[in-house]
Amino acid sequence: MGVPYEKASAQLTEAAEKLFAADPRVRSVGIGQHQDAFGYTAVRNSAMILPASASVEITPSIADIPVSFLESFADPHRLVQVPLAGPASFVPEQGRFRPLACGLQIQNFDQDLRSGIIQQGKIIIGTLGCFVQLADASAAILSNNHVVAGENAGQRNKDRIFQSGSGTDDPDQLAAILTDFVDIVPSPVGAAPQTGDAIFNDVDAGVAKVVDGVAFGQRYLPFRSVPAPNSVASAKVGDRVFKIGRTTGLTRGSVVSVNNITGPVPYDPGPCWFRRTIVIEGLNGTMFSDHGDSGSAIVRENGEVIGLLFAGNGQQTFACPFDRVLQSLNCTLL
Repeated sequence: MGVPYEKASAQLTEAAEKLFAADPRVRSVGIGQHQDAFGYTAVRNSAMILPASASVEITPSIADIPVSFLESFADPHRLVQVPLAGPASFVPEQGRFRPLACGLQIQNFDQDLRSGIIQQGKIIIGTLGCFVQLADASAAILSNNHVVAGENAGQRNKDRIFQSGSGTDDPDQLAAILTDFVDIVPSPVGAAPQTGDAIFNDVDAGVAKVVDGVAFGQRYLPFRSVPAPNSVASAKVGDRVFKIGRTTGLTRGSVVSVNNITGPVPYDPGPCWFRRTIVIEGLNGTMFSDHGDSGSAIVRENGEVIGLLFAGNGQQTFACPFDRVLQSLNCTLL
């Protein structure tokens, strides 16, 4: 039997420590639905090959609170490189659009230039989540740190954000200037919740001011029959949501667990752990997101934004709570 949400929440830290310790394949632990109440939900990478010496404890419950497992076949990842030249995509959000809209493909051109990615014939891309108002009342695009700021390597007030992205310095691509981002803080290799050395991040997020003269609108492309982001809400287990991203376009899913401890996720600075994450799965076994959808807003069917997508493993999608994203960057939803 499940338990009230408050009871599961009160013991979540202890439960996560036990589950990460019991099974080295576990990558996320949070609170999910169990019958008509709540229990713990753990995401584990079933494809991970364990050494013969490894032991896995079967954990059906913790302190009489039930535990269920969601299987995946890969670890959570966040970054995508695409070739500068390749076959045409059937996802329209990968094209260049003005006015700017939510869900479009974006690129930090200057960081790609500095890092040598462009010289390799590639660019790093992600998704424009939505538009926000900064403390100085200017409008900005919101996405992930790892999309607009190169995982802490971006140069504030200098780096140019292109839409849709380019391998050459094309002024027609300029959409915004990197303004601010929340630093991603890595943990030591091998750190884990149960050993007390994991450093937890709350968000993977950054903002870039829209350039003067570039038109934009808080809406998706006109043919997408979904509401525009219009308000902020907290995620709840069972929420029906959608996202529009540059790789998989419009997809629909449901929130399967909240308040998750998730990690380690590989970043250039090192392995990163996150807390309070939201886990989403596509409806009826469909894929909810793929590489390149990072930065997408996770939106309820009424337009309330609950999260900012930052990672996925093919089966599950991981998002930062949207209210924390706004607080961390001192901005508001337009």
